Amino acid sequence: MFTQKKYLLVLLVILSACSVSREKVSFENNPLEEQIISKTQTESLENGINNFIDGMMFMEQGEYARAIIEFQEAIERGSNSSELFYYLSDGYWMIQKYEKSIFFSKRAIENSPDAIDYRISLGKKLIALNELDEALEVFLKASELNNSTGEILFIIGDIKLEKGDIDGALIYYREAYKKDKNLTLALEVAAKLALEKDHREKIEIAKELFISNVASPEYLRILIESIEGSDSNGYLLSLLNDFPGIETNPLINNLYNQIGFQFLREGKLDEAESYFLKSMNINSNDRFPLYYLSITYQEQGKFKESIELSKKYIQSFPNDRDGYINKIISYLNLQDYGEALNELNIVKEIFQNDFEINYLLGLVYYNLKQFTDSEFYYSQAFEIDNKSLPVMHGLAMVLDQNKKWIQSDEIYESLLKINPNDAQALNNYAYSLVERNEQLLMALEMSIKSNVIEKDNPSYLDTLGWIYFKTGDLKLAEEYIAQSLIFDENSAVVLEHYADVLVGLNEIDRAIIFYNKSLLIEENESIREKIENLE
Repeated sequence: MFTQKKYLLVLLVILSACSVSREKVSFENNPLEEQIISKTQTESLENGINNFIDGMMFMEQGEYARAIIEFQEAIERGSNSSELFYYLSDGYWMIQKYEKSIFFSKRAIENSPDAIDYRISLGKKLIALNELDEALEVFLKASELNNSTGEILFIIGDIKLEKGDIDGALIYYREAYKKDKNLTLALEVAAKLALEKDHREKIEIAKELFISNVASPEYLRILIESIEGSDSNGYLLSLLNDFPGIETNPLINNLYNQIGFQFLREGKLDEAESYFLKSMNINSNDRFPLYYLSITYQEQGKFKESIELSKKYIQSFPNDRDGYINKIISYLNLQDYGEALNELNIVKEIFQNDFEINYLLGLVYYNLKQFTDSEFYYSQAFEIDNKSLPVMHGLAMVLDQNKKWIQSDEIYESLLKINPNDAQALNNYAYSLVERNEQLLMALEMSIKSNVIEKDNPSYLDTLGWIYFKTGDLKLAEEYIAQSLIFDENSAVVLEHYADVLVGLNEIDRAIIFYNKSLLIEENESIREKIENLE
């Protein structure tokens, strides 16, 4: 209920706004008539004030219709105050008489054009009625008043956003904060909007928000997300130099993570390692540096360190496959196929029907020369994703090993339809044909093309040399296989091929040397038989 003090305040407002014109009445010769009229006016004014007070009480009680009647009575008795029109507008609004509510809101503004509250009230009502253009006009006029506030600029930003004017919304949100530094919410809304819309000024706005409170984890998070994807790491590093107190921010490790990630993308592996380690010093179980430091170690060739980090990742996140995958890839890089297979046998029980797990199983079994198992898992991966090019390549190779040439040829031809310049498909298809002594001219054309597309590939050079050997051109065969050995002298197959060519050239002693080199890399009974026959 209203207090007596408030009633007196309202009474003064009404008194100051109420008047009765006296210009047409002269009392010079009739003092008695003047007294009667004056008394009537006073009584009417007092009754109007009472009507206003009663109307306010009914408003407080939620009896809006009765309040409206009392306010109307006050108007009829000469009241013409802005306050009266303002509350009458609210009364009509509460009974959903929106046109009349808007009408009396405008009457209140006409009477008191500098009253900011009346304009805010009208503007909010227009927003509720979805009259955004008119509401925007009301708030823009309100913003021009000397006593306008940051809140008004904030609302203008909201209207601009609702109308799809992103640039306009961002301008007014930022202006709201400039006018009232307590309105960090306006700047926060602007930063989140700019981030969501990938706005050209997202970094600038996010930095402005971060500067408003360097200790805020949320503001640092927004800034980091705004910078993500940037090609330069300089901006991130500048934060550490520009804001010495930033190290106390609870999310400083996230900044270290982002800096490390950018260095990793740029190939600056030592710097990436340094920042990931800084992050882990703050939170040793943080998923991000555990994962990406493991990848950094792989890129550095530190596969054992990568494996140890992957073990910690798996321990902390046993239901996340990424740790297992990282560990397996490190074993593959070490060519430790037995350990890779042990890990895969564990993880395949956890992540059944996982594409990458099946693909890696196919790859490991292929390298272990267990081609039946390799075919099974490559086929499983192919069923999950029959458009994966790596799976198509792997499956074609293992089908070739299993002498299922109709199927392997179909896959190679499909790969070449997808990309006629697929050097790997051209080379492998050519090698399959030459090993079968089929379509050697076609194989030669594909092999030459693969070497043009990808020069200095030892496998492709060996294939081309081997085709020349099969077609009887021993000099070209020696030339290309010798080039292959320059780039990779540790291939048992290529060493055997070169020895075979030397036998054809009647260089028996040299041939025996290369057969023996092949045996040192990989035991092969057929090579031993070749040596015995030559000796």
